[in-house]
Amino acid sequence: MKPTYLRINPYYGRLALLTLLGTLVLIYRVATTQTILFTFLLWNLFLALLPLIISKIIRYNTKVNSSNTAMVILFGIWILFLPNSPYIITDFIHLETGISTMWIDLFMLFIFALNGVLLGTLSMVDMFHSITKKYNQKIAAITLFTACYLSGFGVFIGRFLRFNSWDIVARPKILLYCLYKCLFLYEAWLWAIGFGSFMWISFLVLKPLLKTKNS
Repeated sequence: MKPTYLRINPYYGRLALLTLLGTLVLIYRVATTQTILFTFLLWNLFLALLPLIISKIIRYNTKVNSSNTAMVILFGIWILFLPNSPYIITDFIHLETGISTMWIDLFMLFIFALNGVLLGTLSMVDMFHSITKKYNQKIAAITLFTACYLSGFGVFIGRFLRFNSWDIVARPKILLYCLYKCLFLYEAWLWAIGFGSFMWISFLVLKPLLKTKNS
């Protein structure tokens, strides 16, 4: 028997179909070019899925909901992985013009980027409802607004400084040092504001469209 949230939310099936389409296009590209250049998109999409998995646990696991400690820990992990959802948009940097597969690559990158945005937005919708249920809508909105701009900053350090979400454990000292240095970089703030605004607007626009009868 399917979990309740899978039965009432049709968007996961559509995301699965979108993922399948992107994977088939990727397989076609690998077969025709004999290169595995864009296979990293599957890994990036998996990382983009993690925030949604975490938000589902927070929203629907009663044991987690009854423990403030578990909520705080999982929320912290969610914040760390949330930048992976919009990060896929930056993979357009790998698009090469003037080659025979340019339009295939553009289509493929668009599918994966769209998936990333939708996964992140669905995750934020879950978190909005979880925080609203525990506190109120104002705190939920402020928390997500802040999370969006922190994620924008995370996209910058992921793309240009090549840090990953787990580096907070693997390389905490150098990560914190680089984060401090980034506070004085104009480019870092530009990316944080740009991607943060994009995530927040995406959430505001898509939230009503992604509403289910359990929302």
